[in-house]
Amino acid sequence: MTGRACWSPNGQHMFTMRNTDAIPNVQETVMILFDGEYSWKGSVDRNTRPISWWASTCHLKIVDLGRRADGVFYLKPVIVRIHDTGQGASAINCLPELAKHICAEFNLDLERVLWVEETGEGPAAYQVASFVPVANVAGEPLYRTVRRPATSREIDLIRTYIG
Repeated sequence: MTGRACWSPNGQHMFTMRNTDAIPNVQETVMILFDGEYSWKGSVDRNTRPISWWASTCHLKIVDLGRRADGVFYLKPVIVRIHDTGQGASAINCLPELAKHICAEFNLDLERVLWVEETGEGPAAYQVASFVPVANVAGEPLYRTVRRPATSREIDLIRTYIG
């Protein structure tokens, strides 16, 4: 795979143009929306539900795959990888609220994101999470998290773009 990166004036990585070996002569624009530690307070804001009652931090990487030059669209064009830091509350345990906050902050559609939990090494290193609405309280949906092992194609996608 060959590529070219583009950087913003403040040094933030904006996107990467890549030619993939798997699909010759197809150029993709991949934009890294966030790559770092994502923290939240455990306190309650009157206007929003807290992610959790305890402060915490997780490693978070958000990549927008965009659209390929050959016109192929991804059903879930954004990949969000979450990995616990071990500091504070577990991000995995409060994933529905964390996902809603991430979607609001980065203007993402919850249903069009591939939610990936990095759990360690080995064949089950990546778990894909999806959200099933279970109730609607005061106009805000509550979700149940359903997890499954990532498929081999998803693992290839994750390793290629998330690292």
